[in-house]
Amino acid sequence: MNQDSAVLNFDTVQTNDDAAIAELHRLFDAQRAAYFANPEPTLEERLELIGRIPGMMVKNYDRIVAAFHADYGNHPALTTTLFDFLNVIERAQQAMENLAKWMQRDERPLPPELYGSSVAYIRHQPKGVIGNLSAWNFPFDISFGPLVDMLAAGNRVIIKPSEQVPACGELMREMIAETYAPEQVAVVTGGIGLASHFSTLRWDHLLYTGNTRIGREVALKAAENLVPVTLELGGKNPVIFTEDSVTPQNVANMLGVKVAKNGQICINADHAFVPRAQQDRFVQLAREHLDSLFEDYTTDPDVCNVINKRQWTRLQAMISELRERAPQSLVEIGSPATTEGGCRMPFTIAVDPPKDSLVATTEVFGPILPLIPYGDIDEVIHAIQQGERPLGIYMYSEQPDLIEKVRCNTSSGGFVVNCCALHGAQGNLGFGGVGHSGHGRHHGIEGFKEFSNPRAYVELKDDAAIDPLLAPHREITGQFVQAMMG
Repeated sequence: MNQDSAVLNFDTVQTNDDAAIAELHRLFDAQRAAYFANPEPTLEERLELIGRIPGMMVKNYDRIVAAFHADYGNHPALTTTLFDFLNVIERAQQAMENLAKWMQRDERPLPPELYGSSVAYIRHQPKGVIGNLSAWNFPFDISFGPLVDMLAAGNRVIIKPSEQVPACGELMREMIAETYAPEQVAVVTGGIGLASHFSTLRWDHLLYTGNTRIGREVALKAAENLVPVTLELGGKNPVIFTEDSVTPQNVANMLGVKVAKNGQICINADHAFVPRAQQDRFVQLAREHLDSLFEDYTTDPDVCNVINKRQWTRLQAMISELRERAPQSLVEIGSPATTEGGCRMPFTIAVDPPKDSLVATTEVFGPILPLIPYGDIDEVIHAIQQGERPLGIYMYSEQPDLIEKVRCNTSSGGFVVNCCALHGAQGNLGFGGVGHSGHGRHHGIEGFKEFSNPRAYVELKDDAAIDPLLAPHREITGQFVQAMMG
């Protein structure tokens, strides 16, 4: 995910962040003390804490919509509702329905000839105090969604929202302060000084969502204290169309995901592989579909703004490079880019861009779609294998053999057939990356387990006969070894 953190004057941020860093340490110490006082909350305690989340969201719905609009300049209310409101409530409800089952001990068999009626099992123990460095594109979903998993696992949590969404961050701080005691859940707000310091604390677990460069820095700082880290990063998620699948319905489906939040989604379609013979048809279908939806893609109020000038400038650099090197590749749908009244730009298809161009080598994270023509599915598989492993691979096809071939010969955080990004929308389906797109999972039982310590237990009963295992290892041990070796 392209999350460029440096958006404020560093000197100003550092001065302001001294107080925020001190507050972070105060909250961290308070939560650690509270954890030791109650290291394993009951099912009822956890359900009560999670149960506060839906009411908190509903109570603040209008303020959430307004905060998004303030940070983006234009962010459609229904987009906010789908991704940063309903998603959070659904995850809370799903966790409450399943938590009793998740918390049950996981029985493991023991050899009865040695252990008799003894039992062995795994119980998932709270880790303690968890930090969450969340991202700007889904500030509530990426802050409060994992909070559900963390509370389900019995932890205490401190959230640091991205400084690129100050209105959302301040609202989250107020909402959490009104809903939870600070020793249970807290939000700290500040700039890059606070963000940089956050990962130096001795967390019991740390979640970071953002880009790979910052993710590497977070992981290195956390490693100094041997803090386990979940990284949700992103990458260049490919969409594959086969000969049979370049249809109006499929192109419309893919674009319906791609233009959500104006492409500013870490699991969104980054680029499309299209059979060379279908290239022109794909472009025509894309143009017709977008023209049917928007009078002017660039200015339509149903299209989210690019969040800020920094991200807009990054995207314009991709377009400017293509104008210089391969102007024939550009298909722009909408009026020219502008920053008047917000950062806006046309939807742009980059047809067969140079392989070393910015759009071909870096995550787009915006309304640009590189279109890569191919002749054989093996070319696509090879191209994916040569790149870093993405958060998602998406394939439109009605050919099961080809789908299975791509699935078996590639690796990614998720794999979706005949749509894009749906794996990240399921509250009961573990979500995360692999390799450079991250590691670890949250959502559902995978999230509960991610933020738990899977503690191993053995309870030895009186009918156990483990003498062969005990030192000194003499005749009875030799007999046992001989029997085990046949």
